[in-house]
Amino acid sequence: MIIVPSMIRLTAQRQAILDMINTSERHWDADELARSLSDSGQSIGIATVYRGLATLEEAGLIESIQLADKKRYERADKAHHDHMICTACGSIEEFAHATIESLQLSVAAEKGFAVSGHQLVMFGLCRKCTQGEQK
Repeated sequence: MIIVPSMIRLTAQRQAILDMINTSERHWDADELARSLSDSGQSIGIATVYRGLATLEEAGLIESIQLADKKRYERADKAHHDHMICTACGSIEEFAHATIESLQLSVAAEKGFAVSGHQLVMFGLCRKCTQGEQK
């Protein structure tokens, strides 16, 4: 069950956006969401989608990762993880690694930095694209 902060009004459009994100494992961009919502019979303008995403993220109901060209959004109820993005096909793979997490906290402590959150995004070629290039 999702508890909606009292500071936001969960309009029908925001609920549709939230439902689309929360019922998938995808990392959505605003254009993909608008198309998918339209395909499902819920035509929501792109400006409304952008505003809805911003409001839902601010309320902590969804999370985003910033890529070079656009933000992508995902469910907020997942355990912490980082991302590997394929620069050829655009696939996004999630991963978590205790050593990486520990090293990041160590570096922050050495610098006297109080971490409130972080994102690690690695860019490169996924296994499928790497194998395809070797042929």
